[in-house]
Amino acid sequence: MKSKLISYSLILLAIIAFSCNGEDGADGIDGVDGVDGINGTDGPDNGLGIIILSGDITNDEAATSLTENLGKNTHTISISGTTNLTAIDLSEISTLAVLEVNGNENLQTLSLPDLETTFDNVQIFGNPKLENIDLPILETTLGNFAIGNNELLVSINFPRLTSAQRISFSSQPILQNLSLPLAAQIEVLNITNNESLVQIDLPNLRKLLGLSLSNNEMIQSFSLPLLESTTGKNENSFTIGNNQNLQSVDFGNLDEVGGVSISSNPRLALFSMNNLVTANGTIRITNNVLLTNATFSSLKSAASIDITRNDALTSINFDEIEIINLVIQISDNNMLEDLSFPLLTSIGTENRFSFRIWNNDLITSIAFPNLENLGNNISKTIDIRSDGLEILDFNELTTVSTFSVRSNGTLTSVALSSIQNFSSLRFPRMSTPVIDNLVSTLINITPSITDTSISLVGTASTQALTDIETLRSNGNTVTLRD
Repeated sequence: MKSKLISYSLILLAIIAFSCNGEDGADGIDGVDGVDGINGTDGPDNGLGIIILSGDITNDEAATSLTENLGKNTHTISISGTTNLTAIDLSEISTLAVLEVNGNENLQTLSLPDLETTFDNVQIFGNPKLENIDLPILETTLGNFAIGNNELLVSINFPRLTSAQRISFSSQPILQNLSLPLAAQIEVLNITNNESLVQIDLPNLRKLLGLSLSNNEMIQSFSLPLLESTTGKNENSFTIGNNQNLQSVDFGNLDEVGGVSISSNPRLALFSMNNLVTANGTIRITNNVLLTNATFSSLKSAASIDITRNDALTSINFDEIEIINLVIQISDNNMLEDLSFPLLTSIGTENRFSFRIWNNDLITSIAFPNLENLGNNISKTIDIRSDGLEILDFNELTTVSTFSVRSNGTLTSVALSSIQNFSSLRFPRMSTPVIDNLVSTLINITPSITDTSISLVGTASTQALTDIETLRSNGNTVTLRD
């Protein structure tokens, strides 16, 4: 490139010389003593926009190519599919839009000592002998920044990184430590499939919108102690799953997320997000076999709640939640004894509603004492199945399509005093006072109900039997089995 520039400069110099009047020009006009660059020898070379290193290029050849072609215009560097390259030093470049370092058979060290900012896409993937990635003054990454499938990688050095948009560390089988000591803001962080990773250090992270921490077999704790509230509607999720030795998680003061999924972490015993106020997606806690307690003591609203198959779970806390927009499902938690949502007033929307509490056979009490609204969906079914159930409290509920309860036990208390509109009520065995009270509630609905189906099990009093006949006379199907 420089030879072409020199030729062009010589032609330009000849034209200038031909047009001169023969007298000595002022310094700089004759192209010799002037400002650097006019004589074509000492002038700046701004480099190529795109540099590609590939094939059987050697270290020396790569260094020569970079010396000749790297400059201020360089925005994209691709180092891919090389067979002889063992080390690459990309000095004197402070910004890049695209960096691709992929599939280099013998590359061991990647150094970008002057890189401060990346703007679009960085990929460092599938370099089987790469041991070190050193970016000592990188401060900001915009777009994607992904490191993965580098089998011998032992060191990632980002000591000054403060801000990242989307950053990913995945499938690094011998990487043990990951530290971003100054990172304060990351939009989305993925740490997945790193089987030897034992420590993650993010001591100054304050803003994080989305997280995936999954399939890291050796990690025992994950803490973001300074994590703060988010601003605006956050639709990203926090996912922690399949971390075989994870025992503790700390999300600091985070008060809003898109959703939360905590699943298949077999050694996780306690989980809390006590500062979380809003979940714009689903709260999902599933398949954590040692989890005994899950607490969301400040949560006010969530799109959905799914608590399933946690064999040791004895308690959950959603004491402040008022709105669930779509679905509540709490199923197959074998040790859960009581279930209460004391302030919940609304579940469901016009388009979707689901209420399912199944196979939590030690639960004796289910209480939703302020639940009033099940949305405008045509099918509004409350489906409860629990063999140990004794107490039900839905005292403010007025409208439901189907209210179905299945249990091998006997209900000793049912609060359903506000019910007005329904298609079907199905209850298991109830004590005589409970049957009498429920039938009395139904017979006193104004205007009188008709075209409903009511199924009861137990012994009714004489007055309740009389009221049941009245309900039948009004066009309702009432079944009473002893």
